[in-house]
Amino acid sequence: MSLSVKESRIVAVNRVGENTLQTVLQGKVELPSTAAPIGRIIWVKGTPVVHSFTPDQDRVYVQGAVDLAMVYAPETLEDEPAGLKRVEWPGALPFDAHVEVIGADPASTVSIELAVLACEWELAAGQFSVDVDLILAITAVVDQVREFTAVSSANLAKAVKLVTDGIVLNPVSPPVQLTVAKQLTGMLEFAADEDDLVRTVLDLDAQIKLEEPIFSEGGLEVRGWADLTLLYETENLSVKVRSFSGALSFELSYERDGLEPGMALEARLEKGCEGFVVNDGRSVRVELGLGGVLLAKKLQPVQVLTEISAPGGLVEVRTELLAADSFVSQKEQQAVVRGLVELTQDLPPIREILALRAAAHLTDYEVEEDKLTIEGVLDAEVFYLAHSEEDIKPLFRGYFPEALPFIQTLAVPGLELGMQPRISLEVVSTRPDLINRETLEAAVTLRYKVDVLEYLEVEAVVEAVDVEPAPEDPPAMTFVFAQCGDTVWKLARRYHTSEEAILAANPSLQDGGELRPGECLFIPR
Repeated sequence: MSLSVKESRIVAVNRVGENTLQTVLQGKVELPSTAAPIGRIIWVKGTPVVHSFTPDQDRVYVQGAVDLAMVYAPETLEDEPAGLKRVEWPGALPFDAHVEVIGADPASTVSIELAVLACEWELAAGQFSVDVDLILAITAVVDQVREFTAVSSANLAKAVKLVTDGIVLNPVSPPVQLTVAKQLTGMLEFAADEDDLVRTVLDLDAQIKLEEPIFSEGGLEVRGWADLTLLYETENLSVKVRSFSGALSFELSYERDGLEPGMALEARLEKGCEGFVVNDGRSVRVELGLGGVLLAKKLQPVQVLTEISAPGGLVEVRTELLAADSFVSQKEQQAVVRGLVELTQDLPPIREILALRAAAHLTDYEVEEDKLTIEGVLDAEVFYLAHSEEDIKPLFRGYFPEALPFIQTLAVPGLELGMQPRISLEVVSTRPDLINRETLEAAVTLRYKVDVLEYLEVEAVVEAVDVEPAPEDPPAMTFVFAQCGDTVWKLARRYHTSEEAILAANPSLQDGGELRPGECLFIPR
């Protein structure tokens, strides 16, 4: 043999599709037997949790539940102090649904995203139970892992010019998946002044930040911290909000085959945060549970030959269709979305804004040359103290779905019509500005991240062999010993016969057996 080829093994993660199912969950929750009856519900909020998911033919089954939390003002006698109460119902609204995704099968890999789009409630008669209606969005993203072997280079040890042509692919390789399971505990300290002593934790929000990861051969270290925002009621029954930057720090360390310098890290973290009043209100103990996964990724461009030829037909090739999502480019950019949020008629006028939160949703996008126009909406959540004749101003929460529409155009290198832009949106920060008692201006900083991929189908060379001219009077049967890299196809071309004839003459190969180096084969001519 004078032809030498180099084969590359390609493992590609190809996107099958994604789909979102909206489902309505309904239920009734009861107050604990020792709780005071409900006078006014300030909010009911749902936190969805995935318990399990299973891919099947053209669908994904998802099981989970929505945890509910309520803050309310109890019904009291006229001269009694009010005070606010918080009640939680873990797993209050279970769900078992399936999301249709054409092309999914039991071997697919799946990721699930959950979002509560709306939550409505009604106080039941007797003031000890609440009817809850909730709209849950379940998004299933389905991928398939494909493995290919293709020829990436070829050389002919003869004084003959070898002609080759090919293409460079950037397949999305399967990431190294690292499970996150971390429990963090810390203390938030308050002054001994009665005006600031904590009576009740009403809401505790954690924003997780990660430093640049440090990769090594077989290892990863990443440090991070949690910024906390605490909404609480003081001992004198006023409501306040405080932020604690870098309140909890942590380090994640892994040793795993496949980790190496130069990789990129994608965090898909889940968090659960609880606060407990201790030390007579001078401290709040925080328990933060971190879950989810870290995905370590690395691009590995590979050359794939689509043609190998030589004068006189000295080389024959076998090709197969290779289909893969090929990475093109990435774009990341921040921009500020501004807009007005108007109170609805059922909400009283604003005296003081305590906090503004936002959630971003992608609604559409358009590609034109190398420009990507992204359309979306922001849901706004406003915590505020209302105008009142009372000394203690009452707490209210307003939820405004699709309050702030936005359009953003990004210049994305290499983007063309027909490519796949995978878009993610992240709310970085929010800033409210009270315009009047019924209107506030919201400034929301959004981070846009776009990965551009192109679905390519390539007739790639998977086998190649040099062929000598056929002898004029070949023997009826030739005995050969298989060499490393030999296949039935190569032997058939080299000895000018057919694959079917070789299989018929060698029963051991008819059941799909592979050639073993040194194995004696009969080659009918």
